[in-house]
Amino acid sequence: SFTIAYEDCPIPRGISPNNDGLNDVFDLSPHGVESIKIYNRWGTEVYSHGAGYTTQWYGQSKSGKQLPDGTYYYVIHAHGKVRTGWVQVNK
Repeated sequence: SFTIAYEDCPIPRGISPNNDGLNDVFDLSPHGVESIKIYNRWGTEVYSHGAGYTTQWYGQSKSGKQLPDGTYYYVIHAHGKVRTGWVQVNK
């Protein structure tokens, strides 16, 4: 028998949704996301997506309006684990 050790893929710490083609979206395509929720600094949910998330969040709210620059917090369910952290939005 043997044990396989692996590290989770790193989650990006920032996005710059300014349409320059660099870091415009919150790319979680290698993570197998089952659900994601994004919160502002006051704890209000500003975005969510269910199974199949890859690169759908580009700093927009649930209604599709661009959110202001700042730090946002995420809760990601992927591969049976919950991951939390922050992401900086800076246009």
